[in-house]
Amino acid sequence: MLYQKTGKDIEEGMTSAPMFRCVAIVGVGMMGGSLGGALRSTGLAEEVVGVDRDGEALTQGVALGVLDRGTLSLKEAVQEADLVVLATPVASIPLLLTDLAPLVGTDALITDIGSTKQRIVESGERLFGGRFVGGHPMAGAPRGGVEASLPDLFAGAAWALVGSQQPEPETEHVARLTALVHALGARTIYLDSERHDRIVALVSHLPHLLSFAFADTVAGSPDPDMAHEMAGGSFRDLMRVSEADRPFWDAIFQENRTALLDALTAYERNLASLRQGIFQD
Repeated sequence: MLYQKTGKDIEEGMTSAPMFRCVAIVGVGMMGGSLGGALRSTGLAEEVVGVDRDGEALTQGVALGVLDRGTLSLKEAVQEADLVVLATPVASIPLLLTDLAPLVGTDALITDIGSTKQRIVESGERLFGGRFVGGHPMAGAPRGGVEASLPDLFAGAAWALVGSQQPEPETEHVARLTALVHALGARTIYLDSERHDRIVALVSHLPHLLSFAFADTVAGSPDPDMAHEMAGGSFRDLMRVSEADRPFWDAIFQENRTALLDALTAYERNLASLRQGIFQD
């Protein structure tokens, strides 16, 4: 443990009856920190424990009030948890699930908040059966790091609950996670992992890919500074997305490459059609 709030600090701000005794968040960046902040501000967890390889992120998380305590040890973080949330980059989650299996209690609910699902869901269900329910809140921000945490990030957002087959809302573990998602102000969507990855490639991954390409096009133009000076709202909207962490998104593109390539091919086909219609002789 690197830092811990006092009892008085922990009690402040609790407005709801706790749904979980101890929530362990593995990965304390913007998304993990935002979830921790939301859980603490609503009182939905008696204790929020963060685990990360970066001790400074844990110290910051406690100081910012998004964690009750932090630790570098996965074992220490999860041994008392009745909910474990994996909030690390998507490529690392399958291995983390393997590391988690011998450490976590037999009654704990396991989920993640990664933006790709097929490989994660396969690993989670193989290791934990129905206790693993894949999750993906459709929320984010251009800036990363726990210092960018937003406790109201999930309010009004769609939150996909995902299995190898479409989850049944009334089953025990799905129902528990559904209740938590709703208590955080988000709305649930139930999808199988293949359909999830196909849809998210279209509505999230492709827009980021196109925004990066647009930003590079502007940067390589003869007058990039004047372009920024003259630009209006549509330009700013596209450029806002391009401010996201590119290495982080490159990993997501690789994880969902098949679905993303399909979406990109369809986009290129429609772009070619528009070009032909507008510029035909």
